[in-house]
Formats: sequence, structure tokens, C-alpha cells
Amino acid sequence: MANLNCSVCGRTVYPTVHFRDHYVVDYYSEVTGDTELVVIAGSEHDRQERSYLKLTTVREIVRCAGCMKGAAG
Repeated sequence: MANLNCSVCGRTVYPTVHFRDHYVVDYYSEVTGDTELVVIAGSEHDRQERSYLKLTTVREIVRCAGCMKGAAG
């Protein structure tokens, strides 16, 4: 597995470690990016149009637990 680094502070982050009675989370991964509006025409039975935002450019943001804690406060 390639090393992951926090997008905020640059620290190397590690996978979640599971123990019998608890677990330790070292980082959080967020997916963001550019979107475009897509509208789907209604069907013969349900004429209501549906719309959603389609992710066109994917960007992953990795934040260590320390940076996430700082952002929450």
C-alpha cells in the first residue's frame, strides 16, 4: 500500500486499527470535485423529472485525525 499523507499538514496517515473492544481511526477520506447537473426525463408511468449532480472530476482529500479534530472546533 502506498503511503497516504494528510492533505492539510502532510503527516503520513495509517489505516484504521481494530481491537477487540475499540478501534483507532487515523484519517478520514473525503471525495469532492466538479459536478454537472443531469436531468432525467420521467417515464411513461412516472412523468416527474429527476435531477442529480454528476461528479465529473474526482478529487480525494485525506485529513488526519488531528486536522479533522481542529476543523471541528
